[in-house]
Amino acid sequence: MSTNAAGEPDGRLKALGLELGVLQRALRARGVPVIVVVEGWNASGISEAIAALLYGLDPRGVDFHAFGRPVEEELAHSFLRRFWVRTPAHGRIAVFARSWYSRAMAEMLTGIDWQARLDRALTSITTFERQLTDDGTLILKFFLQISKEEQRRRLLARERDPLTAWMITQNDWDFHRQYDELTPVIQRIQDRTEAPCAPWRRVEADDPGPAIEDVLSTVVKRLRARLDEPGIAEGRRAETLPPIGGDSPLDRADLSLSTSRHEYEHVAPECQTKLRTAQYSLYRRRIPLMIVYEGWDAAGKGGSIKRLTLPMNPRGCTVVPIGRPTEDELAHHYLWRFYQQFPPAGEIRIFDRSWYGRVLVERVEGLATEPQWRRAYNEINEMERAYVEDGGGLVKFWLEIDAGTQLRRFREREENPDKRWKITEEDWRNREKWEQYAVAVREMIARTHTPQAPWTVVESNDKLFARIKAQRTVIEYVNGLI
Repeated sequence: MSTNAAGEPDGRLKALGLELGVLQRALRARGVPVIVVVEGWNASGISEAIAALLYGLDPRGVDFHAFGRPVEEELAHSFLRRFWVRTPAHGRIAVFARSWYSRAMAEMLTGIDWQARLDRALTSITTFERQLTDDGTLILKFFLQISKEEQRRRLLARERDPLTAWMITQNDWDFHRQYDELTPVIQRIQDRTEAPCAPWRRVEADDPGPAIEDVLSTVVKRLRARLDEPGIAEGRRAETLPPIGGDSPLDRADLSLSTSRHEYEHVAPECQTKLRTAQYSLYRRRIPLMIVYEGWDAAGKGGSIKRLTLPMNPRGCTVVPIGRPTEDELAHHYLWRFYQQFPPAGEIRIFDRSWYGRVLVERVEGLATEPQWRRAYNEINEMERAYVEDGGGLVKFWLEIDAGTQLRRFREREENPDKRWKITEEDWRNREKWEQYAVAVREMIARTHTPQAPWTVVESNDKLFARIKAQRTVIEYVNGLI
């Protein structure tokens, strides 16, 4: 790499660095998030290429991530969560020194079924990248290629240098000895994850100087091209949705179902004992469980959640109330804030409203554009499927009531000083749009009622019946998992 007397980039690299700064400021003004992934063989020059890239960027707008062996907290979650939570906000650039690709290789290439596990990981990665680019993120992916002999020469040179000897481990030499065996695996990974929205750039890096210039010039070219495209406000891909089928769990709901107080008091203690047992069974087997509550206003979500959690140990069971997104959450892909709340292995998270707000309140109230909420059905299904395939449990409740029951409960809340806080002007405004919400609910359930994550419609005109049904559903589901 050409440098001046002070060791700073010179000549062509200096010019590229200056242009990077200009492009970064323009992308920040447009609110475009950027991800730069630099992968490659050990000792291929990943750190040097990233150092040159970072030199041209304003550090106040850059997030740098270097991924190695996952820590215990990361291992307690699904594979992709550690990467989702590090995706950049609109207008920021995230640079990854190694990424989900290196971790997929390191964590999946073991055991007799490694090929199947790697394929599942690559499917999730492809989905992850497509969802981000659909939302407007620009993804640049580099792989620094060096020959086996060049890698050996660099490893030896670093080992002999007292300043860098500590960097070389037995693991580096093990990977070097597996160079020929790993080459087709790396090619397979790149072929499977090559996409127009996130293409690979293979950089020949036996000669470091041209390799670094290749990386920087490619980044400049891609950033410049992105600025010539439309903004991200509407999202970048329209979704063509198939017609909705006729069979829906909503059609099978019987709102006349009820439970007497006598029966409830007889059944509830038994359910609570089983729920406590279920929680500890999940903990012992390190299975995370998410329970999603959606439903009409005044359908009884809070009361059902309270009875569900009553017998559980609060150290392993958390209720996550979902309200309006914060400014920081709005600056990310809408699923970002929910990945933050995924439960670690063995714990339970109960969502009082959830990611389904995208296709309900955000759709009806115009808070999401039509391309955004239409894409969300598939994005949600993909997220839930990946979570379940990674070993997580997922229960989804829709609490169904009729319009007359809602009106009665609204009036009871207004008349009861202890419950008046539960009723707001927004509740009454939402009620005026009952028919619009009903259409959105039916489509939501039809499009996201999947084999991996089915909906359970809870008939909730009678609160006692609804509470018992929810508890029994969770008990039966956990028994099926363990």
